[in-house]
Amino acid sequence: MTERTGSTGSTGDAVPEGSSEPAALAAELAAALGRQQELARSREEIVTRLHDEVERLRRGEVEAALDLVRQSMIRLHDQIQRQAEHVSEPLGVDELRALLGALADEAADAVARTGAERYRPEPGEEFDRALHRPVARSAAPAPEADGTVAAVRTAGFARGERVIRKADVVVARWEPQASVEADVEVDVEVEGA
Repeated sequence: MTERTGSTGSTGDAVPEGSSEPAALAAELAAALGRQQELARSREEIVTRLHDEVERLRRGEVEAALDLVRQSMIRLHDQIQRQAEHVSEPLGVDELRALLGALADEAADAVARTGAERYRPEPGEEFDRALHRPVARSAAPAPEADGTVAAVRTAGFARGERVIRKADVVVARWEPQASVEADVEVDVEVEGA
């Protein structure tokens, strides 16, 4: 076999034609590629295992949250059943209000066990779009009452800073014409007087 000395290697030595250097490089690249593929498979297995673990934990958290709601609803069911068993004659308005109020409180307690608290705006407090949903409006008794809560129809619920349901409120609006018209006396002439 003859050597050509026309090209030199990195050390300045003559590289024989048909040298095995490209074959060695190809072998090294193939080995590196094999290692990278093995690492990729290993990463994929880890990601899959972590994903499965996260899903398992999520299912457990959802079930735990649902258990809270289930237990609360069962307690509410039991309270309604007990109340129904004690009714022997028609209820008066005050008794019925007290019963329905107790049931509403139990339902609010059930919601509270899931982390959401009930809030009830006070009449006279400033209307806040973040917390209140206007469902009606009424005439304000004075200009300073404009834009305040006149009445509360339903309580709101929030979990920390996050409002889950806004409170339904009646908003007081000052309408000067309405108050002037209310103050105007109308003289009516009566025939024969």
